[in-house]
Amino acid sequence: MRIATEISYYLQKSGASRADSDDIAQDVLVKILETDIVLPFEKLRAWLYRSAIRAYIDRYRRDKRYHDLVQQEFFHKEALLKYDTKDYSPLHEAVLALPTKYQLVIDCYYFQEMTTKEVAQVLGISQSLVKINLYRGRKQLARLLKEKGYDYEDF
Repeated sequence: MRIATEISYYLQKSGASRADSDDIAQDVLVKILETDIVLPFEKLRAWLYRSAIRAYIDRYRRDKRYHDLVQQEFFHKEALLKYDTKDYSPLHEAVLALPTKYQLVIDCYYFQEMTTKEVAQVLGISQSLVKINLYRGRKQLARLLKEKGYDYEDF
């Protein structure tokens, strides 16, 4: 058990998270129990450390590959909303100036493209309160945009 703690600390110093290092240390110990490897005791410690480092590198490569795939699949220009461009920064600033209860419903409804029913479920409020907050938020948003010289229909 002490060797698992040592391996875990070693991996953490090498850059692994605590959870990953604990998992890898456990996997290496299980691996040696499941295989029929016969090593002298003095070489066992080195084998455990080498196996742990290899497992950590494999996990790092797998996570990096997964991250790259997610980036390619989900974060390309066609997936961006039209509201993510610079043209809409005054709109975003105006939304941020609203009270929080209006910000949340406007963000969920318009920017996240949720229905009023979904917004109500996410925020834990009634659907009628979502509609009321949308109405009041839009009115305040129109007033704020007008004060800044924009027309509500510009967006």
